[in-house]
Amino acid sequence: MRILHTSDLHIGKKLYSSDRIEEQKAFLQELSKVCEEEQIDIVLIAGDLFDTFNPSTASMKLLYDSLCDISKGGKRPVVAIAGNHDSADRIDMPDSFSQRNGIFFVGNYGSHQEPIRLNADISLEKSAPNYMQFRFSKYDYPLQLIVTPFVNEQRLREKFSIENEERELRDWLQDIWHETISFQERENGIKVLMSHLFVLENENDERTEPEDENAINIGGASAIYSENIPEEIQYTALGHLHRCQKVGKREIWYSGSPLAYSFSEDEQTKYFLIVDIEPNEKPIVRKRKIESGMPIKNLLAYNVEEALRVLKANQNNWVQLRFVNNKALSYEETTLLHSAHSHLLQIIPEIQSTNERNEQRSRILEVQDNPLELFKEFYKHTRAGQEPDDILIELFQEVINYKNETN
Repeated sequence: MRILHTSDLHIGKKLYSSDRIEEQKAFLQELSKVCEEEQIDIVLIAGDLFDTFNPSTASMKLLYDSLCDISKGGKRPVVAIAGNHDSADRIDMPDSFSQRNGIFFVGNYGSHQEPIRLNADISLEKSAPNYMQFRFSKYDYPLQLIVTPFVNEQRLREKFSIENEERELRDWLQDIWHETISFQERENGIKVLMSHLFVLENENDERTEPEDENAINIGGASAIYSENIPEEIQYTALGHLHRCQKVGKREIWYSGSPLAYSFSEDEQTKYFLIVDIEPNEKPIVRKRKIESGMPIKNLLAYNVEEALRVLKANQNNWVQLRFVNNKALSYEETTLLHSAHSHLLQIIPEIQSTNERNEQRSRILEVQDNPLELFKEFYKHTRAGQEPDDILIELFQEVINYKNETN
């Protein structure tokens, strides 16, 4: 069976005041095209379908029309859950209509989908709260899918009468997932979990949430650990983190967002995750690069001429310019820079003495023959002085070592 995993669409999200709806439309069209080319059986969208609790009419129409195109009237099921940016009730709202088109929305935790035959070849044959079992006639096994949308702490206590506020979310979810797995074990099938949560390998994992995200902290738990996910789960499809990444050694994946939504995502490559999977076997996970959408770039310049040069070289990007000089930009200079680049969203001025600037340039010259030190300096330049963490340094060193070995 072939699954496509994506998440964090954030339909309607803007970059500062700049509309991204055309880029989002292009991504959804590309998603439909990729589903055809890759012969995808089912699409999983792991939360944050919209960017706000009250999306615009245009945003809702774009998503619903696009999912109908992707599902081909029920020939390719789509399962989408609510994230922390979504209104759970709004995500659940279109369900009776959408099911007939093979689109299954799960907004509220505990939502129960009614079994339905989509056509002669595909059916949702069994369901329970937070569980869906799909049957495809071309396979002799079902897809057994556990769905865990984002749930806030207040709803958690109200809906499930959890009175012990000290009990952590990770313990509660672990119990629920194990209980659901025991129910699934009556029939051999593909076992997949989809959720919108902050998952770490363990308490020592230094992975961080996106800078423009509110931390998911429920019931005392800031994160779920991979050990909380039952071993029987073959693949975990996650949403919330915007960079495509694997959590630990098991097949626990964040697909990442399809578009870069903040300048902390500078030059990130975005991917679809294509998952080939059979019962009791380790899935094969393949990244497919997303071609649509405009990249985001942080640029640095020390004078107006240099700024104009780097802006000209990055016309097809959303740009944030850090301008370092010993005097502030004039109104005329600011206007000139903005007129030179239609997607220049922000100029960050940094007043620096000539001596400081010369020292900084000298430091760059000192480390230019040391790739790791040069990388550290570049990272600090583009991250307002922030040092790269140990994981990033280790990854960079691996790339350098590989390059040296192959040269």
